[in-house]
Amino acid sequence: MVRVDPRDGATGVFRDAPVVACLSHAADVSSVGPETFRVEEQGGDAVPGRLRLSPDRAVVIWTAHRLLTPGIEHVVTADGLRDARGGRVAPYSSRFVPCDLVLEDVSD
Repeated sequence: MVRVDPRDGATGVFRDAPVVACLSHAADVSSVGPETFRVEEQGGDAVPGRLRLSPDRAVVIWTAHRLLTPGIEHVVTADGLRDARGGRVAPYSSRFVPCDLVLEDVSD
């Protein structure tokens, strides 16, 4: 992983924020799924969501099917991803905590 947003240790993350992971190389589409990229709440409960790849396959975008629980630590785990040439992407894990707000709460 080159960069993941929200960054590790982030607090005050909007409840409707996507998780965006930028890779150094295009991903093997067949390696991107809920077994290899997931978001869990504290305690290990998986948050249901949708995974998408950017057109160049170098960005993984995870969007929750529901609002994230505020004040609860969420863990992002990527393990088992491969690049387009079959190389293994190094495992990744980070944590963030959503706040009580959604983006619309602060938009014009």
